[in-house]
Amino acid sequence: MKSAATARSVPVRSIVDRRRFAWRGAVGIVLLTPAALVTILANPLVRYGSWLAVATDALAWVAFVAGAGLRFWATLYIGARKRDEVVSEGPYSLCRHPLYLGSVLLVLSGALFLKSLVFAAAMAVLATMYFTWTVPAEEEYLMARLGEPYREYRRRVNRLWPSFRHFRTDSRIAVDIHSLYLECARASRWIWLPVIGEIIGYLRAFPWWPRLFTVP
Repeated sequence: MKSAATARSVPVRSIVDRRRFAWRGAVGIVLLTPAALVTILANPLVRYGSWLAVATDALAWVAFVAGAGLRFWATLYIGARKRDEVVSEGPYSLCRHPLYLGSVLLVLSGALFLKSLVFAAAMAVLATMYFTWTVPAEEEYLMARLGEPYREYRRRVNRLWPSFRHFRTDSRIAVDIHSLYLECARASRWIWLPVIGEIIGYLRAFPWWPRLFTVP
């Protein structure tokens, strides 16, 4: 494994890669905000209070808890080490991008809470863009910075689909408090997904709720 000093001496591959990575949040807002507005002002796909709605909510909770847990678990392991060494323990022994996987599960839970095909389609487009541009750009950067240890890790561990075949973890880990604080700050934005989904579902059941679109 390369030392931290050696790793820091490797530059970012290109300004294009940095921009592809930096704009991922803005792209998500541009895609998901209109989809959410269309969903709110459209006929509901599932009738509120039905057994299908209950089953959909149950799946939404599973995706939400799994996504939130995965993001916090990954944050505990990655801390501030990602750019200095290859982290291959805990969730990073299951797949190379557990934080992204957690985010996908959270957005999927939003589509399930909202019971919206439009929101799910926007999520699919966003996920495709992430794994077509953002994730490869990040991996190119890490390969340039960390060298052969990351290449070996990339060959051994799946990009996104978890595999327990190589799971391993240390009995103790060092936790970076600043990284954990930042993840808690991010969580303050998505922790409201279940509440928002339930409120919107309840309001859309009333006849006075505006329905400007027919697409569910």
